[in-house]
Amino acid sequence: MSDVPETVTADEAAAATAPRRGRPRPQETIQRDEQVLQALGAEGKTREDLVTTTGLTANQVYLSLWRLRKNGQAERSRDNGKHVWKATAPAA
Repeated sequence: MSDVPETVTADEAAAATAPRRGRPRPQETIQRDEQVLQALGAEGKTREDLVTTTGLTANQVYLSLWRLRKNGQAERSRDNGKHVWKATAPAA
């Protein structure tokens, strides 16, 4: 053993304190979420519109919307009995 204290870089400290739950998200999933976010726009769309626009399955769109909502990038509202999804404004 050495009496010299071990130094920890800022990156190592951040990595040690970052929450690590589950496996890393695959790049394909990240790209799919971005595709759905881009298709949303500020005007908003229904889930069915997003399926048509993106060419993804209804399940893939649903999961992307759920993740985007959880991350604060999308929000859902009701318009004439339908759920309309909109991209939220980026945080300043």
